Amino acid sequence: MDDDRVDTFLKRVLTLEGENSDVIAQGVRLCLTNCERQFRNAETSRRMKGKAIDAGHMLCRARVFEEIQRRKGTPTADHLRLVLELIDRPAHPQFKDK
Repeated sequence: MDDDRVDTFLKRVLTLEGENSDVIAQGVRLCLTNCERQFRNAETSRRMKGKAIDAGHMLCRARVFEEIQRRKGTPTADHLRLVLELIDRPAHPQFKDK
């Protein structure tokens, strides 16, 4: 996977490792929202902006999953599994499409 937006997302959620679960949850949600916003803003077609958000979300999820496989058996893999769970949770309405 070769997208700077997704790699930036991964780097940011990795910096949350070791924080308490509330900080991790807020940080992941914020990072995901920022990445989705970047995908939406890059899309020129108004009709496709929602699909661009979904694509950004799925690419972030796939990148985290890929990194879990790469870091299998490490504390970082455990952290990334938590990140993956947070990505899969429905977003609060105030985070979606702002």
